[in-house]
Amino acid sequence: MTRHRILIASLCLVFAQVVHAESLGTYGRAYPIKERDAIDAMKDAVRKKLANGGKEQMIKGAKDRYLASLRNVTTPSGITPARATTTRLVDLTETVKKTITDGRGNVVVAAGTKINPLAVKPLTKKVFFIDAKDERQLHLVKQQASPNDKVILLGGSVFTANKFLKRTVYLDIPGLHKRMQVRKLPSVVSQQGQMLKVQEIAL
Repeated sequence: MTRHRILIASLCLVFAQVVHAESLGTYGRAYPIKERDAIDAMKDAVRKKLANGGKEQMIKGAKDRYLASLRNVTTPSGITPARATTTRLVDLTETVKKTITDGRGNVVVAAGTKINPLAVKPLTKKVFFIDAKDERQLHLVKQQASPNDKVILLGGSVFTANKFLKRTVYLDIPGLHKRMQVRKLPSVVSQQGQMLKVQEIAL
């Protein structure tokens, strides 16, 4: 499916609210329904918007909104600037709550098993969490990050960060900064033994 078709399908979802109704029978006198079918009405509305260059306008509008979001990434709630330089260790170990079996009922992982993802797939590079609105944080990355390290933006403009750092800057994967217990910016995350080391750096 082309990118345009995906976008048009998404726009259809925006215009449509699917209501599931249960038949309760007929009470009193029945009259023919004159209102247009909701799905047909939705299709007509989309057709009208796509006519006379409407498709291009809708695609451009979606693109403009996406680019605007990249120019001003919203800092997650609870994330604040680092006021002191601190280091703490985070244990990612989790306990399996329910036994996991394969299709034949064989136990793959028993309930109560403790799993540390860093023991399975080590973190071999540093991860810099920054707010690009603070130029000092960009300088920190430029001075300390190696080419293999990752930079994750939790605020500011992706374009500003890319241009300044001359490297790829990533958006936060939903839940990643929480999983790594990043609370202050800038923070540098790396692995120490079987633990995550989170450094909050005051600038």
